[in-house]
Amino acid sequence: MLKRLGLSLATIVIALGAALYPRLRGFGLFRGTVSLNNQNCITLKGKSLDQGYEFDWRHARTSGSIVIMASHIYIESRTHWLPAVDRLNASVLSSISTDHITILSLAAPYSHHKLKITGLPQEARGIWVHGIDIWQDPSDPAALTLYLISHRPPRDRAKSEETGADSVVEIFETRTGDDEVRWVKTVKHNLVITPNAIAAVGPRTFYVSNDHSTKTHWMRKVNDLYTLTSDIVYCDASGRDSKCKVAVNGLIYPNGLTLGTNGLIYSAPTFRGGISAFKRNKDHTLHLVEDIKLEQPFDNLHTDAESGHIYGSAFTQGYKFAAATKKEGIAAGKTSPVEAWKFVQGLDGKHTASRVFGDPGQRVSATTSAAPFGDKIFLTGVATPNAFICTIGA
Repeated sequence: MLKRLGLSLATIVIALGAALYPRLRGFGLFRGTVSLNNQNCITLKGKSLDQGYEFDWRHARTSGSIVIMASHIYIESRTHWLPAVDRLNASVLSSISTDHITILSLAAPYSHHKLKITGLPQEARGIWVHGIDIWQDPSDPAALTLYLISHRPPRDRAKSEETGADSVVEIFETRTGDDEVRWVKTVKHNLVITPNAIAAVGPRTFYVSNDHSTKTHWMRKVNDLYTLTSDIVYCDASGRDSKCKVAVNGLIYPNGLTLGTNGLIYSAPTFRGGISAFKRNKDHTLHLVEDIKLEQPFDNLHTDAESGHIYGSAFTQGYKFAAATKKEGIAAGKTSPVEAWKFVQGLDGKHTASRVFGDPGQRVSATTSAAPFGDKIFLTGVATPNAFICTIGA
């Protein structure tokens, strides 16, 4: 009897080990980071850029001169309010958000300044920034539509950990050279549940990823263990009432999104590793054309308009990233390794992946976005104390 029990326990342990090992590898438990192209980096600091931010690269890729970013003045607030990772303590937030939108010149010395936000309804209490993307009018390149995911705190902030964020997509318009962005519309829809990243495909149309299938629930932890799935949603905000539909479901923590120059939508299923390429159907649903598999999980994705290559920021050691972005980790000065990868589509339609940047956390730490311009790459993130521009070569 004891022998049989021992064999049964051993079988269970082996089975659990076989199931958990690839997940532990994906989390970076058995992986280090080798330095690559991290010798020639400059650090950007400044009043509007010194405490972490998300950014969009679409305008930079067309004009080659500026990038639009959404900034977080106080990085400490991200340790309390970051719905994507279950930080839902809205009671400590300011009554009106201090997040803002910034213009950065891509020509040295990389000057930057805030844009004025006009027309935003008072009930929004400012913008509560997460993902951001821009649509540029093909017939009028100076006309820009800005899509911004805003995780508004709920009305009753004392119950924020029970109700989650009141997440919306804010739509703004501006023109190249303007010093303000003008609010156009708020998209609030029952299918936009836990928006993380956004990919603009028109002046009022976009795809948005829901990183979880629920705002708050203990099952979200199971979700993070690859068991539950979520989706990417397509929205059309051209009418009085915004219309949204599920474009594809069954995805493990769908995170970063970008529209490729080839018309494909690329998504980063963070807790699975690698990235996925989807073809857009006439009814705006998505169907998978390729899984580009890697052990490393990815966050934000960006498209290089000149080459068509996709760039992604990898969580090379996720457990270190989690520790470095918590309040205690920030206070202790903990760092997290950084990697950036390039995905190239070949003539056969298949993609190859190569690492273009690596730093073990010594010069660059905890970034979640990586985008190219010229022979350089721009690195920043949702909880990064600085921004970095590094020369990586052609």
